[in-house]
Amino acid sequence: MSTDAITLALIAETLSSFVREMRTAVIRTSFSPMIHEGHDFSCAIMNPAGELVAASEVDQPTHLSALPWSTRAVLKRYRDDLAEGDLFLFNDPYTGGTHLNDVAVVKPVFVDGHALALVGVMAHWQDIGGMVPGSLSGTATEIYQEGVRIPAIRIARAGTRLDEVLDILFANVREPEDRRGDLAAMEGACVLAEAKLKALATRRGSVPLAAAMAALLDRAEQRMRAAIRDLPDGEYRCEVHLDNTGDLPEPLTLKLRLTVDGDRLEADFTGCPPPVPGPTNLGPAHASTAVFTMTKAFLDPRGPINAGAMRPLAVIVPEGTMLNARSPAACGAIGEVRRALEGLVMGALGHAVPERAIGDLKGASNITTIAWRGRLPFVEFPAGGTGGWAGADGNNAVRNFAEGDLSSIHPVEAIELRWPLRVERCALRTDSGGAGTRRGGLGLEREIRVLAPGATLSVLSDKNVIPPYGVNGGHAGAPNRFAVRRGGQDMAPSALPGKVTAFPLQQDDVVVMQSAGGGGFGDPLAREPALVKRDCAWGYVSDEAASSLYGVDGDSDAATAKRRDAIAEGRMTLHAVRADTRPGRRRALVAPRTAHRLGLAEGELVEIATRGAALRAWVEVSPDIRADAVGLDSEGLSLVANGASRAVVVRRIGIGHG
Repeated sequence: MSTDAITLALIAETLSSFVREMRTAVIRTSFSPMIHEGHDFSCAIMNPAGELVAASEVDQPTHLSALPWSTRAVLKRYRDDLAEGDLFLFNDPYTGGTHLNDVAVVKPVFVDGHALALVGVMAHWQDIGGMVPGSLSGTATEIYQEGVRIPAIRIARAGTRLDEVLDILFANVREPEDRRGDLAAMEGACVLAEAKLKALATRRGSVPLAAAMAALLDRAEQRMRAAIRDLPDGEYRCEVHLDNTGDLPEPLTLKLRLTVDGDRLEADFTGCPPPVPGPTNLGPAHASTAVFTMTKAFLDPRGPINAGAMRPLAVIVPEGTMLNARSPAACGAIGEVRRALEGLVMGALGHAVPERAIGDLKGASNITTIAWRGRLPFVEFPAGGTGGWAGADGNNAVRNFAEGDLSSIHPVEAIELRWPLRVERCALRTDSGGAGTRRGGLGLEREIRVLAPGATLSVLSDKNVIPPYGVNGGHAGAPNRFAVRRGGQDMAPSALPGKVTAFPLQQDDVVVMQSAGGGGFGDPLAREPALVKRDCAWGYVSDEAASSLYGVDGDSDAATAKRRDAIAEGRMTLHAVRADTRPGRRRALVAPRTAHRLGLAEGELVEIATRGAALRAWVEVSPDIRADAVGLDSEGLSLVANGASRAVVVRRIGIGHG
């Protein structure tokens, strides 16, 4: 049955409006600040096969991929036993969920005895049990420490609640009455959508409505295939690094081979590490999430968000890697790993079309929890900068196109009314945006004083050691940083930066949060001097950085030109050559004379700037490498040789570990 274009557009907008109404209901009735203030939830309408049909423009991509996976997990278990009035609960990372805190509620919608759709809400519950208040720990080593794992289970049958099932759940979470309130809000949103869909089916007819839903998917598929055809065919590689496992300081390298073939795109994550004894593992849904989110944003940002747009994408995620982990692997750091994957996909696409490359995002959820025994924990996830691109600088301290309507920070009034905390400072972080022709966006600085004894601090973050990358010669953004100020002195709350578990706070301690800036785009020496001066006037860039990175020296054009010439002449272009390197982390071999000239130390983290995303490596000083070269293994060489030239710039980024 065909549907005319006007009717199809009306139905598409009507379905999206239903999702927006679901969102409004959740915001107005939920109990958790993480939901009604942080907006860490999403709503969706799926077809009877569990495919995403409708979402809103502000729902989280993390959830919009996981909700259909969650729905399919329900269908796999209950397909022949669904009835009107049923309600299902789910949060299992290994079969399609995110981390345990993201709980999904799924409700089937029947019209005339036949399933028309399934509606769902996935929301971050403030606590789901586990070893720390808020459930998310940077040092968890198994999923049992992260809370209650819920396979696809029925919690209402034909309109009758199965309270004994929920009693088990709520007996194992902190603040159970708040969790009951969140569940009621999610169920209410599903009931609202159910009524709206039934009314629409009555008005349009259930068969024509189902046909229109199928046509919407087909149309989105055609749009995405057309967008992929505009990319040059070929194979494009990229790699990024996570700071550590949460258990050991050794970095984790994530790899991607992206193949464009006509109107198809294949993303192969073979070569990523095995599961690790820390929270930096994922279930199978999220490599697909990252591929879809970034290709959609890169190629077809204005098209509909539904399962049809995913059809041209093939994603290979080998089981037995940290991106497709199984029990008992801890999976709490979904925000850190998935955002690293987004940078990975974005970097590969930038190699395909360098002029459209985008600097890396701040790249971590930065979940910061301050908790007291017997009190609802304070949980915040400070936003950071987005990457620069050819058309503009990155945005400052806001959510990005991969994060939906999450709040950047909680309102001061909401914090100080609910918790014994005082927000003493909140400002943009000077010099945090990666330098470039187009500067990366700035992160923020936030200082919160603890006003009552007995508090603890937990943090789950990444990019505290290895910062967001720049592209096409742009510089890295500043890394995330978390500290505790006691008696006027800053101290590190953990041995591994960004991974903190229940650090004991004292009254009058100040928790210092500094979020990362985005990566820069293009050579900083090509930035218009007027823009650099404006950035200095606004406090975005220091006078020192204006001179050393951008070559802008006061108000004199002649002085700026002279300064820029001096910086350019002092740069050392090296030739990337094949070399044998030690196993483990990526190595960059340089001659002793070259290391001395560039100020590089053994084991220091550097970036190798070329077209597209900069490659990261750790310095190894070797007398076997000529002075005008940098030695890389064959894989590293392929990562900097996306063009014909192997001329690169090696520069220190000021951080690293040996």
